[in-house]
Amino acid sequence: MAKLFVFAIGGTGSRVMKALTLLLASGVEIKNTDTIIPIVIDPDSANGDLTRTVELLRTYKEIREKAGSEESSFFKPRFQSLDELGEGGFVSDNFKFDIDGVKEQLFREFIGYNELTRSNRAFASLLFSKDNLEADMDVGFKGNPNIGSVVLNKFKDSDFFRKFAANYEPQDRVFIISSIFGGTGAAGFPLILKNIRDAKHPTPHHAFLKDARIGAVTVLPYFSVRPNEDTSIKSESFIGKTRAALSYYAENVSGNGSVNALYYIGDVVTNEQEGADGATKQKNRAHFVELAAAMAIIDFMTLSDTELAVNNGLAVSPKFFEFGLGKETNTVTFDTLANETFDLIARPLTRYALFKYFIDNHFDEAGKNNGSSYITDGTNKLSRLGRTDRLRIALTKFHKHYNDWLNEMATSVVSCNFIDHKRQGADLYNLVNGRPIQKGLMGFLKKNDLNDFGTVLSNKERSVDHLTSEKKLLALFSKATEEIVSKKIAL
Repeated sequence: MAKLFVFAIGGTGSRVMKALTLLLASGVEIKNTDTIIPIVIDPDSANGDLTRTVELLRTYKEIREKAGSEESSFFKPRFQSLDELGEGGFVSDNFKFDIDGVKEQLFREFIGYNELTRSNRAFASLLFSKDNLEADMDVGFKGNPNIGSVVLNKFKDSDFFRKFAANYEPQDRVFIISSIFGGTGAAGFPLILKNIRDAKHPTPHHAFLKDARIGAVTVLPYFSVRPNEDTSIKSESFIGKTRAALSYYAENVSGNGSVNALYYIGDVVTNEQEGADGATKQKNRAHFVELAAAMAIIDFMTLSDTELAVNNGLAVSPKFFEFGLGKETNTVTFDTLANETFDLIARPLTRYALFKYFIDNHFDEAGKNNGSSYITDGTNKLSRLGRTDRLRIALTKFHKHYNDWLNEMATSVVSCNFIDHKRQGADLYNLVNGRPIQKGLMGFLKKNDLNDFGTVLSNKERSVDHLTSEKKLLALFSKATEEIVSKKIAL
């Protein structure tokens, strides 16, 4: 099946990639691919948004390799690194890639300012301010796309671009995530797009790249930065930068047929983040806009090859999309989503919340009264001896990211409150905000009482005994939560 290469550029790219990873882990379906290759590009290697996303991707990959299967909707698509592709591939969980020449250099050193002739130095000084020339690029481009466009133009010469090109096949697709109001994303998106469309010899598979099916989401301003001593970024510049970038995109991206499907998303800038120029202090709260941007990738993969036809490097019928809620609100719940969005994510996120609750609260407790298993049916018995500590550790780490994601979205503006993951015991069925259930159905998972779940899991018609214990765990809970959400929570 076709591969999907996802270029996630800058801090926004990392946060959208995080949202996509959590959606796919929950069982949200992505069509026309079973393999996703994330390529995270950020010169700020210590960026808190980046490090969280890379850890999440690695943990997803570990869980999927141990416990994923065709019988489970959880962790279904495979994430691979570029290093694993091709004949010379090797096992790797490297998803983050650097641009050569950025580390430990000022921008003036990168462009060889001191080696320029006097007249060329004068010209460079017209193009770049003193602060631009003295910029330390270890923490990215600090909202300066003019710097980013120069540095990221080396993208085509990088080892990872050649590796990507060498493993791109005609049936594959590309998706690019970026913001439009910063430095790395605003500069990186049009350059990556151009370098793919204009690829020439000796770039491997350059003819395939020229006619690649390419989608992208460009994220408009949706938060502001609280001024402090840790940042030089000014929120009041976001709109001006966005207008300038959109004007450029109209000529060189959306207006020239270089992209097949372009998704726009943003929000009224009322959500304030703590200011930081980069490194570990840049760790923005998750926001619903990032979740919606991640759904653009899923939507792109529903489009047919015919709809994404390319002729001689130009999209035959470019498509442009925006995202909207079903109801205008400052508190997003499942019931405020448009029907299509509800159908895509409501059930998977609720099903995974039930699975997460069980693993976090009852994984060790279950089965103490019935020996070595907590599912007693002989066909689907889950032996405690078969449940490895490594899988439990990986799930615990993954669920920490999941809880942080839900909590951060709930405290952002606009807030996103799909799931109340603090519900437990007899109140667990009320975990879907805005969907209270009848009191008569609230006997599920009372303290020391797992019979209801166990009955569903032990259904004799649902044999998964051919799977390893780890794979059986996810498969049984995938099928059981599907039944519970349908019959008892009625989503």
